[in-house]
Formats: sequence, structure tokens, C-alpha cells
Amino acid sequence: MSKKLLFHFLALTTALIWGSTFAVSKVLLNNGLNPPEIMTLRFILAYFLMLPFAHKNIKSFSIKDELLFIICGITGGSIYFLTENTAVEITSASSTVALLVCLTPVFTAVANYLINKDEKLPKRFFLGSIIALGGTALVVFNGVFVLDDNPLVIVLSICAELCWTVYSLILRGLEKRYSSDTITRKVFFWGVVTCIYFLFFPPQATIETLTKPEVLFCLLFLAIIASLGCYLVWNMIMKRIGVVTASNYLFFNPISALLTAHIVLNENITIYAIIGCILTITGVYICNRGDIKH
Repeated sequence: MSKKLLFHFLALTTALIWGSTFAVSKVLLNNGLNPPEIMTLRFILAYFLMLPFAHKNIKSFSIKDELLFIICGITGGSIYFLTENTAVEITSASSTVALLVCLTPVFTAVANYLINKDEKLPKRFFLGSIIALGGTALVVFNGVFVLDDNPLVIVLSICAELCWTVYSLILRGLEKRYSSDTITRKVFFWGVVTCIYFLFFPPQATIETLTKPEVLFCLLFLAIIASLGCYLVWNMIMKRIGVVTASNYLFFNPISALLTAHIVLNENITIYAIIGCILTITGVYICNRGDIKH
């Protein structure tokens, strides 16, 4: 396997892991934790777990870079998770959130092209994106076509989508000057700092809740695998294959979410979802075909 193909495989793996976090977070929500608690606890755990391996180069090269790290901590951490999870929490049709957030690869690609103009968008990108988005919609709805028309849900979902786009574009510049572990540590730190004030409100989670085996397992999974491991790998992936190509793999999030929900929450999988999976895989392959072959 070539190095470039390896990073495509890692991008797919990371996207699938992130997709599974919807079901894992749902388990925590069902046990009484709220979105700010989940986000803050997972990032605090991830931050302190990586400190022994990334305790050097604490300072940034400039105040400007530190400000960029703060924005990354907000857009790739606190505000991103709070807006997305809050949208899921207040709607009865979470498919609306999932579908809107899945527009992130398209938003990121277009924004990167308009700002940087160095990653071209060939015709196959638009064709592949349409096919992948259609497949994603089938996976998200899974045979039950329900959309929430609550304006707040739509605003929060789009906010989460734009946050990740901004995070990806800023990260693209920082990765030229800093290592992946430095960037990841900074993102975790500022993500916690900009979200920790929520913990001063009366907490919903008790010590008894946090020590439940299923809650502890879910928190450790989110902290070690989905945060520490995936953020480190994702930062390396973006550096190697580019922000547009990497972002296309986020179309796989709903597929993983569907499979995990089936295993963890006993949710059904319909023929619509299976067709959607096939279309999503086809669409992403079309988008990244030229890059994979090289």
C-alpha cells in the first residue's frame, strides 16, 4: 500500500469512527449528561492523556498564531459540538441535523477554492458530491422521510457546519508551521477553556452516573479514540492529501452512525439505507478518484 493510499484509508477510518460518536453520545445523553458536559469531559480527558507525549513547544510562534489556535478550539471544539448536539437534543427529527451537517464537505471545498484557489474542483467533484449527498440522504432518513422545520434546529446545524469549515481552512495554514500533536493539544486546550464555563451551572451528571461502566466506557472512547486519536490522525491527513479530499470522506459519517445505532441502540436498517451506502461510496470514489490513483 502506497503512503498516499494509506492516508486515504486513515481518512475513511477516522470518518467512520466519528460517525459512531452519535450513538455513543446518545448513550451518555440517555444517562443524564448534557452536551456541554460531554464535550468538556471528553476534551479534558484527551488533553491530559496526551500531555505526557506532547508537553514541549507549549508557546506559539506569535500572538497571531495563538489567536488562530483559539479560533480552532472554538470552531473545531466547543461551539461545533455544542451547536450540533443541542440541535439533536431539541429536535424530534435528528435526520434534519445529520443531513445539513453532511453538507460540510461541499462547503469546505467551495470555501477553500474561493479563498486559496490551489485545490481545483474538477467536474467529477460536483458529480461525485451530488451522488454522495443523495446516498447520504437515504442513509440519514433510513426509509422515514421526516424533516424538522424548526428554524433554530436549521440555524444550529448550519452553524456547526460552518464551524468545521472554518476549522479546516485555518488548520490548513497552521499545519505548515506546527506539528500535528502541537495543533491537537492546542485545539483541545482552547476547546475546553471556551466551554468550561458551562460546568459552573448546576451539573446534571453525578459521580454515581460517571462511574457507571457504560458511561465510563463511552467517555473513554470519545476521549481516547474519537478525540485524541482521530484529531491527531486527521491533522496529518489534511496535510498529506489536502482539505478538500479529506473532507469528502465525511460523507461516510452517517453510514457509520447508522451501523453503530443498529448495534448499540437496536435501530433498524432498511433497503433505502443500503442503497444509500452504495451511492455514498460511489460518490466519494468519483470525487477522489484522480487523487487515489496517484
